[in-house]
Amino acid sequence: MNEPAEILLTEDNVELLKVVRLLLLLGRTDFSAGERQRISREFESFTSWQLFASLAVRHGVAALVWQNISDLGLKDRVQETERTMLEALRFKSIARVAWITEAATAVCGLLEREGIRVVALKGLALEHTVYGSRGLRQMSDADLLVAPSDALRARDILVRDGFRSMRLKSPLYKHIILDLGNHLPELHRGGVSVDLHYRLFGPEAEEMVVRAIADSETVTAGKGTLRVLPPMIAFLALVGHIYKHGIKGEFQMRLWTDIYLLLARHGDRVLTPELPAAAQEAGIAEETGTVLTVMEKVWGVKMPSVIRSLLDGPGRGDDTPGESRISESDAHDTTAIESGEAVVAGFMNDLMYPGAIESISQREMFTRNLEALRSPGKKLIFILGDIFPSVGFMKRRYGCRSALRAVLFYPHRLGKLGWILGLRGSKSRED
Repeated sequence: MNEPAEILLTEDNVELLKVVRLLLLLGRTDFSAGERQRISREFESFTSWQLFASLAVRHGVAALVWQNISDLGLKDRVQETERTMLEALRFKSIARVAWITEAATAVCGLLEREGIRVVALKGLALEHTVYGSRGLRQMSDADLLVAPSDALRARDILVRDGFRSMRLKSPLYKHIILDLGNHLPELHRGGVSVDLHYRLFGPEAEEMVVRAIADSETVTAGKGTLRVLPPMIAFLALVGHIYKHGIKGEFQMRLWTDIYLLLARHGDRVLTPELPAAAQEAGIAEETGTVLTVMEKVWGVKMPSVIRSLLDGPGRGDDTPGESRISESDAHDTTAIESGEAVVAGFMNDLMYPGAIESISQREMFTRNLEALRSPGKKLIFILGDIFPSVGFMKRRYGCRSALRAVLFYPHRLGKLGWILGLRGSKSRED
C-alpha cells in the first residue's frame, strides 16, 4: 500500500488516518513478508480499537480484517470488547454467505434447467473467485445476471417456485420495467433476497452483457457451481457499481477492496490494451480512470503503459505512434499529478468520513430515470406512474388503513407536477 496524500495529515484527523491506513493494510487476502512486518509494527502502538471496529463495520470489511488479524496471530492485541464483536461478525458472515450461496446455486440450477443461462455478480461471484470461499465477502443478497430477453421469464419461474416479488410503485411500470434501472424488483423467499439483473451498464452497452453471458466461466461454489463474468467485464461492472452507490451517497471500502482483489488475482486479464475501448463502450471511461488511479496510488497496483490513457484522462495518449503521442515519461506531467493527488485525497476523505457523502437530489434521480427512457410514450408512463401509484403504495405512503381513504389523496399528488417541472416553490418529495 502506498502512502496517502500528505494534505490529509492534520491534527484533527491523524488518529482517524491511522485507522484507515490499518484497514487498508488488512483489506486483502495475501500478505508479503514486508506487509506482515508493517502490520505487526502498527499493532505495537495502535490503541484506537473502538474507532477501528466501527469503521470496519461501516465499510463492510469486518469479517475480512478480523480473519486476517487472527491469521497473523495478532488478535490478542485487540481490546476484548472489539475482539468479541469482530469475531461474532466473522461467524455471522460465514454462516450467511454459506446460506446465500446454497440458495443461489439452487436458483441458478432451476433456471439453467429451464434453458436460461445465469451469471453470478458482485459479492456472490467475488466470494468464490477472489476471496477464497471462506465466507469473508460480506453480502446481504444474491445478485444474478440473465439476458434481457430472459429476465421476465426467469422472474416468473422463481415466483412459481415460491419467491415473492416486491411490488412495483405503479402497475403502469410493468410496461417499462426493463427500461428502468439494471435489475427487476427484489425477489424474496425464506429470508434470502435475489436481484435479477438484465444490465450491467447503460442501455447502450447491452451487447456487452450478451457477450459477457456467452463468455462466462464456471467456478465451484459450496457444493455446487456458479457462472461468473470474465475478469475484464467483472472489473468494469464493479466500477459501475461503485458509482451507482455514490450517487445515493453511499461509500464502502468493501467495494474498492473487491476491485483490488480482482486486480491482484486477474490483473493480467484486466489491465490489457483492450480495457480503454471496453470502458468506453460501457460508458464509464472516466470512472474507470478514477478507480485505477486509486488502485495505483493507494494500493500500489502496477499500471501498464497500454492503459495509461485511462488514468491520464481523455485526449491523452490517443494518437498513433507516428504522430505527436505523449511518451511514458511525460504521462505524469504536472496536471496529471495534481489530478491524481486530488483523486486520492477525495478517496481518503470518503474513507475516513463515509457518512458525510451526499446523495444526489430526488429531482436529479427522477430526471436521470426519465432521461434513460428513449421514447415519449415511455416517459409519459413513467411520469403518470409516479403521480398516480398503486393503491397499496398510497396506503403505505399516507398511513391509510382503507383503500378508500388512500384514494382521496390522489388529487394531492397532482401538486407533484410542479416538482417534476422544476417550478419555483415546489417542494422536493421522497415518493
